[in-house]
Amino acid sequence: MADDAEHTTTLADRAAASAWVAAEPGLAEAVDDLESPFGRTRFTLADEAVAAATPGVVAPDRLVRHAAAAGTSRVLRTFTRLGDLANLTPLRDPQGWAMEAAIEAFADQLALSGPASAEVARVIEGSGSLFPRVLVDELRSRHIRPLPVDADTVEWVAARSIGEVRLADTGPLLATPTSQLHAVDLADGRPANLRVRRPGIARQLRADARFSASLATALGRILPDSAGLGMGPIGFVELITRCGLEATDLRFEFLNLVELALVLEEGGHEAITVPHPTPAHLSERALVTERVLGVPLAQFGGDLADPAATVAALSAITLESALVHGVFWADPSPDHLLVAPGGRLVLAGVGACGHFTHNMRRAGIVFLRSVLGGDPAGQVEAMQIAGAAPAELDVDALIAELTASEALDVSRIMFGGEDGLLGALGETVRIMLTYDIKPPVEVALLLRTVFALGALVEQVHPDGGGLMAALMGLLPRLPDLLADATQAEADEA
Repeated sequence: MADDAEHTTTLADRAAASAWVAAEPGLAEAVDDLESPFGRTRFTLADEAVAAATPGVVAPDRLVRHAAAAGTSRVLRTFTRLGDLANLTPLRDPQGWAMEAAIEAFADQLALSGPASAEVARVIEGSGSLFPRVLVDELRSRHIRPLPVDADTVEWVAARSIGEVRLADTGPLLATPTSQLHAVDLADGRPANLRVRRPGIARQLRADARFSASLATALGRILPDSAGLGMGPIGFVELITRCGLEATDLRFEFLNLVELALVLEEGGHEAITVPHPTPAHLSERALVTERVLGVPLAQFGGDLADPAATVAALSAITLESALVHGVFWADPSPDHLLVAPGGRLVLAGVGACGHFTHNMRRAGIVFLRSVLGGDPAGQVEAMQIAGAAPAELDVDALIAELTASEALDVSRIMFGGEDGLLGALGETVRIMLTYDIKPPVEVALLLRTVFALGALVEQVHPDGGGLMAALMGLLPRLPDLLADATQAEADEA
């Protein structure tokens, strides 16, 4: 395990000392060049997301698309709801019927409004029990995804961004609504993988952030404050926007691949491999890595070579890395994972990484320790450290309410397994929201990561004990990690 005191070491320093980085000529120098303009920018993405997710003028084409989607949905539901009306369902269960109808309408809107809305559906669908089960089930049953970008367009984007390529296969290896991965041959004949950004997606995501912020009240009926881990409608829009800002600039993807590879290398984790990005072929819209092939995890029907080691590696680049390095994989999803011949996972894409300042890392450690230890005062302290608590907060009343909650009972958390932990996290933040404590965007991103990781761990190792088992190895280290984060914050000051 890497020394926790390396909080003073830059990504470029770590890359210069890495055998993994040294295997790709020019990679260490490229990381050094990119870290200055883009490494620091990653810490401001949350603020940029908050600024973008405010009501404002929306591009006319997006307004037309959303209006057309809403109209189509109303026409469809006029017919599909006839049976409910005949059975008097709106009279017998008005609240349940209204919620079901609203969720159907929301899912229709996501399905009909293009790739940017499909990305919203993907984030909700992959968040496990973070969102209401009825909503997640509705989206999973539809699996809303846009059609892949066609081969000619992929080659056109590559030619304009990083040079001529020839697709080795017309279909993508992996795809999300924001980008897709292809096996290609470069102009010099070398085999490689190419990730390209979907044309127009960056502008659509920004426009939809303003549109959604303008409709926050309506969105709140579908994602009320008791759902979405207390984010509320605007918090949800900020979270989606935060991820989109990073996922649509593949220069961030370049740095994220390197950083997560270093976490795995420094921790001695070999169950997940990361392809080397190629420094000579990189732009905002296209990224080349070494050639890796495999079956998408979502389509894999066999057994991984070492499921337990795979779970440990996933934990290392998410929860553990957040507390040790202040960086974490924020989109742990099968959409980014291939299974290579032999049964090892390949982290073929990242999507987004969360980034904590030393202050936020300390807050995260205090929060996790206090939730698992049944310490309501510590939970409040964590939000105060993060700067999320209002000056007029009634601390005693909040601690009393947290103490009285059955979901936060330590025995219920520890013996309730993953459901107990996730229930405690959700209840804590739900209560805090009633006291006007809104988790910062990056904290909400980590909480979403916890829920998404739980779903991924269950898929990778169904009999492995789930998320709680992955956390057990971290518990004894929390005091040392807290001391390190506190010292790092003091050094920075």
